[in-house]
Amino acid sequence: MDYSLHREREARHFISRHNADLEPPLYVKSDPTPRMCVALVTVRRDMDDYFEASVGSLLEGLDKQERSKLYISLLFANTEPRLHPSWGQRWIERLADSATTYNVSDSQLEHLKSLERERNFYEKGVFDYLYALRTCQQLNASYTIIFEDDIILAAGWFSRTLQALAKIARLEQQLGKPWIYLRLFYTETALSWTSADFAYRNMPFVFGLLMLSTLLCLVALRRTRFKQFHLDTASIAIISMVCMPAFTALVYMVGKYSLMPLHGVIEMNQYGCCTQGLVFPRERVNGLMEFLSARGHGQTDSMIEEYADQYALTRYALAPPQLQHVGLKSSRDNLDINTRSTWAFWFETNDPDTLRGEHQRLLQDEDVKKMLNMSIAA
Repeated sequence: MDYSLHREREARHFISRHNADLEPPLYVKSDPTPRMCVALVTVRRDMDDYFEASVGSLLEGLDKQERSKLYISLLFANTEPRLHPSWGQRWIERLADSATTYNVSDSQLEHLKSLERERNFYEKGVFDYLYALRTCQQLNASYTIIFEDDIILAAGWFSRTLQALAKIARLEQQLGKPWIYLRLFYTETALSWTSADFAYRNMPFVFGLLMLSTLLCLVALRRTRFKQFHLDTASIAIISMVCMPAFTALVYMVGKYSLMPLHGVIEMNQYGCCTQGLVFPRERVNGLMEFLSARGHGQTDSMIEEYADQYALTRYALAPPQLQHVGLKSSRDNLDINTRSTWAFWFETNDPDTLRGEHQRLLQDEDVKKMLNMSIAA
């Protein structure tokens, strides 16, 4: 957890500076025409609370121009928001563009209270996701991001996201393929070998081919002038029938992602896990909300995938992941083993100095400037 811990320290220090009794540092908020609305849904947790670090890592390090194009909406998704440890703290008003709880009718509020008592997270989770989407949709921003409250974002995440969105816009124009979201988080454990991979689907053939090739090469070597190798029949058999299969198996065990790491904007129509951070284009949000409303309850991530499959919408991911899932205990009663295995291993290899330098270069990138409505030098 090297980079996560480093980034968490930066995030908490950022929050504490803006939560002090003293006059806080001057801070830019969203301008009237944000490029992106960020909705972060949070609930009170019985154990560790990650909310402050999540928001802090989202904001820490942003350039003023970047921050002015982000509208930060915080939803305290408890029917009694005062139970949340961050409710009413100074930094909330100073840093967020809006921080609200449910603005619903009395009957809806009573229904939500009953869902909390029954711990019916399948229905309440969908309601909260819809509430967050609807809040952002009212702003008329080009994109909406829904974040969970147990994440840590990498420095420079926003510029890299804007650059990726510019590329997706070009891909959509060139290929005519509508898309539903850009995924900022995925776990490499979901990207293992599958039957879609030739080398995995034809594993017996691969083993047989390599064993036969090794055998033929060694026999040919023995017949050449390199007789000092002393390749007797037993040695050839052991190398071909034992060593080569063992090394081949080791390659498979290392994992596809380690052998062929992903980079940049990639299609991830399968095996993309979870809803820690998804970016939706505005034109797709209304259709998604209608679909989720009709279903009413279930696993939100699975329903989003079902909607995308139903309407043949492409799903993209930004590699490597731009955020880490740090929650050890689910707020929705999911199994601990599933919660703790939702982890982006490559996120931890980030170097703070490298990311800072990359962030400064990205701010001069033409795609990023266009997305931020900045002027471009001729």
